[in-house]
Amino acid sequence: MRATLPPLINALCILASLPTASTAPVKPRDGLQVRLSVADGLIANPVDGRVVLMFAPPGVNPLDNWDVVDTPDALYGKNVYHMRTQKPVTLAGGSARNTDRGVWGFPNTTLDQVPAGLYSVQAFVNIYQTVTRSDGSVVKVDFPCGDGAPSVDGYGSLKTPVTNVSISSGPQILDLMFSAIEPYPQLNGTEIGGCNQGNYADTQYLKHVKIRSTALSEFWGLDMFVGANVLLPHGYVNGTTRYPVIYHQNHWDEGNGAYYYGTDLDFTRQWQTGVIPGANNRSSGRPTPKFIIVQFRHEAPFYDDSYAVNNANLGPYGDAINEELIPYIDQTFRTIRQPYARVQDGGSTGGWVSAASLIFRPDLMGVCFSSYPDSLDFNSSLPGTALKDFWQPSSKRTIGNSPSELHREVGFSGRRLDKTVLCGKRLLIVCLSARRDVWNAVFGVQGFNNYPLEPWDKVTGVIYPGAVEYWRHMDLSHYITDNWDNDLNLGAVLRNRIFIYVGTADNYYLNLGVEQFEANVNGRGGPGWANVTILPNEEHGGNYQLRDTWNYLQLVSDWVRDHAPNGATPLTAAQTAPSARGNRWEDVLAYGGHSAAVARQADPEVSSGDSCKPGSTISASPGRWDPGMSLSAMWMINSRQRGREFAVYEDESVSFEVPSKANTVELVVTGKKRGYTTETRHSNKVEVKA
Repeated sequence: MRATLPPLINALCILASLPTASTAPVKPRDGLQVRLSVADGLIANPVDGRVVLMFAPPGVNPLDNWDVVDTPDALYGKNVYHMRTQKPVTLAGGSARNTDRGVWGFPNTTLDQVPAGLYSVQAFVNIYQTVTRSDGSVVKVDFPCGDGAPSVDGYGSLKTPVTNVSISSGPQILDLMFSAIEPYPQLNGTEIGGCNQGNYADTQYLKHVKIRSTALSEFWGLDMFVGANVLLPHGYVNGTTRYPVIYHQNHWDEGNGAYYYGTDLDFTRQWQTGVIPGANNRSSGRPTPKFIIVQFRHEAPFYDDSYAVNNANLGPYGDAINEELIPYIDQTFRTIRQPYARVQDGGSTGGWVSAASLIFRPDLMGVCFSSYPDSLDFNSSLPGTALKDFWQPSSKRTIGNSPSELHREVGFSGRRLDKTVLCGKRLLIVCLSARRDVWNAVFGVQGFNNYPLEPWDKVTGVIYPGAVEYWRHMDLSHYITDNWDNDLNLGAVLRNRIFIYVGTADNYYLNLGVEQFEANVNGRGGPGWANVTILPNEEHGGNYQLRDTWNYLQLVSDWVRDHAPNGATPLTAAQTAPSARGNRWEDVLAYGGHSAAVARQADPEVSSGDSCKPGSTISASPGRWDPGMSLSAMWMINSRQRGREFAVYEDESVSFEVPSKANTVELVVTGKKRGYTTETRHSNKVEVKA
């Protein structure tokens, strides 16, 4: 799934030894300080970014030492601004109070708690670019460059050599130098991937396309690309036949076809010859089902794919793929350009994407075969922390304060690894800062700080019910039932077109969301409205319903045949009507873009009108703020503070008795939140008249 904390892509690093301690006098601190400098000539201009410092056992590459299950010996992160040569950055201490500009660590918050011992150490700077998007929001993000969005070592990242160090138990300064940049891959002297015009090398059966997306480029204000790997069937070359298309959704693929169903030589040989051998490979066998198989390359800021939908944080990726890239593929290859011949499939993140691609665009797609998808119903996103609990109007709900597994291991050993949501989010804070929090970005809306509006505090675990409410438009289960018999008419349009599979022992508990989805939509439409298969004791992975590849592809081929215009149960014009289209970009932006975030805000307001009398009691609201803002207020009499500052909550009214000598009264409220600039807002100023 990789949506909570994905494994990192490994990178080759140079093993070297640098001085483990500075010859300069140690500053009067109790623990470890790490001083990071930039080699002369490495960068031409100052950079903003995220420093990540990794500690691993001696002799172990730090990048090889952690993923969703295995964690590093120690890991620390810090935002840096205008980093440049001749101006070292020092990491020291660490605190939960200032994760925006200070140090934050895992498993211990502070560098002072790194145990004495021998380590392999490496640091990275993931560089951010500042852009103003077309909706007026300004963000610092790392743009996709065809590398699958690794958390710390993406193309263009600054890096130190892997360094063997000895950490003492007392005060110590460790000097490291950024001396290299993670290189961009080249093909015939041209950069390849998502950033530039270069592309991957074609073979007879595997082709690659990439286009500049007008929609994405206008939103981000710079050139943005989407691409696809296109697997052609036997007989395509020199032929005239048109073929149905399987849009195979998955994570970023470097262009070698590794994520297609056939990673083994037998499938490749059979695909290329067009024949599935008979028993013991001796009989003549039968023809392979024939499809054009397309895997999109749509790496985006925050993750290695965009979830292929329009959303206010990543931009109009749904339109870029459906309205720009697919038409280009249709023009370039001999596809059948009708919904019945367009199949969506995929697993995990790709399972959610394939389901959403049909549910939002039944006018364009015919069917989805979605396996172990990211949660289709947010009422069961994570064990023990159902989002239906988030929707309760309580500011005291928390996540991560009790064991709640993000990943479970099952099998013969029966081991189960407890990874609390809180720990997972702590790791995200260390590494990611303004990227990778893809669920918040895709499912939610923009916050007033221009970044994804977070549904809970990553440090404390406090849940913000108001923020979670904004996820509902991407809850596919409720989206269907909310639009069951209105103008979209999804109850009739999507009947018998959704196929979902998951196992009860799914390693990421994705069976919970599938079970809720089935109960919700089939509870409305009757048994079998959506075809849901839940296999006992099966884990995360495999083809749909754990069928072998050719059996699965034959199932898909039969569906296409039956739903063709001359098939047994053809798709009707009513089922593919344009009126059923959802996730329209203009609606998404109006719901969750920058203007919507601004419209959510309001200044404090004293409700007494323009004037009040001495000795009267007036009331005021603290205004409207983004969910999760910590608010403090103070009364101002004659433009001077009266009494102490006090805590206030957005949904409560506060009262005040007007003093006899007052000329004016106003309420001043200050809001603070992790990731936000502290802001002070003033209410209307009320005159006091006897």
